[in-house]
Amino acid sequence: MKSPLPIMWRQWIIAAVLLVAISGCALSRRYGSLELPTAARLVEIGGSAEVAPRVQQEANEIRLVSGSAREPSNVLVLSGGGSNGAYTAGVINGWTKAGNRPAFDVVTGISTGALIAPFAFLGSEYDDLLKRNYTESRDRDIFTKRWLPALIYADSLADSAPLRKRIAEQITPDILKKVAAAHREGRRLYVGTTDLDTKRLVVWDLGAIADGNDPNKLDLFRDVLLASASVPGLFPPVEIDIDVEGQRHAELHVDGGVAASLFLQPAMLGMSANDPDEAKVRDDLNVYVIVAGQLRMPRRKVQRKLSAVIEESVGGVLQAQMDGDLLKTYLLSRWAGANFSLTAVPRDMVEEASPLMFEPRTMQRLFDIGYQHAATKAGWQNAPLALSPEEQIPPRGSVQFKVEEPRTGRLMATE
Repeated sequence: MKSPLPIMWRQWIIAAVLLVAISGCALSRRYGSLELPTAARLVEIGGSAEVAPRVQQEANEIRLVSGSAREPSNVLVLSGGGSNGAYTAGVINGWTKAGNRPAFDVVTGISTGALIAPFAFLGSEYDDLLKRNYTESRDRDIFTKRWLPALIYADSLADSAPLRKRIAEQITPDILKKVAAAHREGRRLYVGTTDLDTKRLVVWDLGAIADGNDPNKLDLFRDVLLASASVPGLFPPVEIDIDVEGQRHAELHVDGGVAASLFLQPAMLGMSANDPDEAKVRDDLNVYVIVAGQLRMPRRKVQRKLSAVIEESVGGVLQAQMDGDLLKTYLLSRWAGANFSLTAVPRDMVEEASPLMFEPRTMQRLFDIGYQHAATKAGWQNAPLALSPEEQIPPRGSVQFKVEEPRTGRLMATE
């Protein structure tokens, strides 16, 4: 597995840090940022409560009223992962080929998963589009690098204009109408971004946006998708204007992966987070999780130099976040009485490129592996890696060890 940041990006980051350090320049927002007391929260006008409680209200009304949100049976959770989204696209295509792909009542997506989510939500007629996006794309189709002098005034190393253009071409008014129609049927499509001011996950109900009365809803829909995939530092944050009590403010949103690698909430499963008596009330609920990447980074020798230490440490933070988010999703699924299924890039696959780089040959290989896993029903597991026996590491009581091969127990080496 190669370094998550190739040499080109490492050099660019170092240059950017030096330029920013000597420049002191900053870009301004169209409107001022929102200043609120720590305990304050935003409540949607026209909705009964904040986003999460509103979703919860819909869930509570399922058994009382028809036509709001229907009781979910199949839920799809898509993680982030950059160009590794080729694996996710392959799984979705292979699932269709196998003939057992369900129609999803709820789809959630983060980062590259957010870009896939609307098309997975709408059905198999968009499989070919997903395949092209994740097997034929190159860097130039996603971003353009900035010239070093431009970094003095920039808020990112690259310009995401090519990705914005692609989203605009593919998220058409017709797509918006189809998402709105599905929303009226009770299906739900959620995408996560990170609000830089609060550093917290923001969950957007794209179906509600598509079905709403905002004349700029198509632009908002596209902006949310772009923001969810905007890796901070590499791509510029996306400015989203909001209206708070008649005053205009601007929020800066970046990659949802900053706050969560994937997400699922109790209300999205039709459950109340405050009533444990509702646990395990369903036995016909299925939660499917597709991770665009490996569940565990391989062991590597780390050189004692600043870039390597920082790079591997960041990788460890992301790994821990994925473990925690997967465990939360699994426990929530079990609490709801749901069947849990998880698939990810195989642990024995050697990554040939960074997920920040778009190289067709590597993406095609990832796509083919995902396709094969779904088409043959292989590659699925019913629990996150953190719960497997090989992950249960006892506390150390000495510095004398022996090494055993996982699962077989065969002695490999000693130290």
